[in-house]
Amino acid sequence: MHSWLLPCLLGGLALAAPTFAQDEDTPYAYPDDEKPEQTRGSRRHRTEPEEDMASDFRRISEEGDEEDFERLSRMDDPNTGVAFEALGGAMVVSSPRGQLLGDFLPAVGGRFTWEYGRLLGVEALRESLWFDVRYTYAGVREGTKLIVGDTRLHYATIAPAYELMFGESSEYGVYAQVGGGIAYEHTTLEIGGKVTPVDGVKPLIQYGVGLRGRTKVSSESNVRLAWRVELMRFRRGYLDDTFVGASLGTAF
Repeated sequence: MHSWLLPCLLGGLALAAPTFAQDEDTPYAYPDDEKPEQTRGSRRHRTEPEEDMASDFRRISEEGDEEDFERLSRMDDPNTGVAFEALGGAMVVSSPRGQLLGDFLPAVGGRFTWEYGRLLGVEALRESLWFDVRYTYAGVREGTKLIVGDTRLHYATIAPAYELMFGESSEYGVYAQVGGGIAYEHTTLEIGGKVTPVDGVKPLIQYGVGLRGRTKVSSESNVRLAWRVELMRFRRGYLDDTFVGASLGTAF
């Protein structure tokens, strides 16, 4: 009995050894090893949207769609740069009688303004370059019961201007302006009830300086209050007429 018991025990031990051994290729996953994997996975999911957004911005910038960026850049200033103003003041007309200051006549008119600097794509010149299409009228009637003279002056000009703003986002600035146009003069001479008309057209040069403002009316609207105070001269032939006045209107 002892002779066969020893071989049986040795055989049983030999078969049990492979059962308790572990496979090195498939290690046991402990609970502590799963947490780092989950943490790395959650961090990866959080960074994926950020990387997607960065890639989208990079793609748009590489494509170079300038029209889209230009439209976005104008969102902070949606104004068109167009203004309409009524003007009034005094016109000092050169006097044929040789007076030092000339004749002071009331003057009225209107103008249309367009800021063409917005088309150049240069931020510094966006609101600094503009031009006026202007009409100004002045007239006088004087004489005696026997002789009466009636003079009507019409000035039509187009004048570019350059404005120096008081700040980067200021609504006010000083400007200098030079332009040209025509002056139409209609004069009638009445003697004893008989009227003799005299008409004439002369080219003129307009130049001067002024103060310009575009005050916001409401934060919810693009409409602004446009106004100016100016000193302007009209050179027609050998005569110099000086306008001192102001204007008020609306800018869009």
